[in-house]
Amino acid sequence: MVERSELHEGMPVWTHRGEKLGYVVEVTEDTFIVERGLLVWRKGYAVPLDDVREIVADEVYLNHGPDSLLSGPREIEPSTRRTTH
Repeated sequence: MVERSELHEGMPVWTHRGEKLGYVVEVTEDTFIVERGLLVWRKGYAVPLDDVREIVADEVYLNHGPDSLLSGPREIEPSTRRTTH
């Protein structure tokens, strides 16, 4: 399992097949928030730390594809922060 201290804002997040999901925008106690989408269509998703397969070259790779992330009850309210990604 990945340690919370290994994650930080701005890290790109990829699926197990190499599809880009978005960027880490926040790290909490046992999850991190992945934000994906464009300025108008931007959504955040809570991802448990257990879902991380590995971190390579400051990039996060998950154990699953986007279907698992997008189909579960993981969507959170849009962030009020402006990101530069």
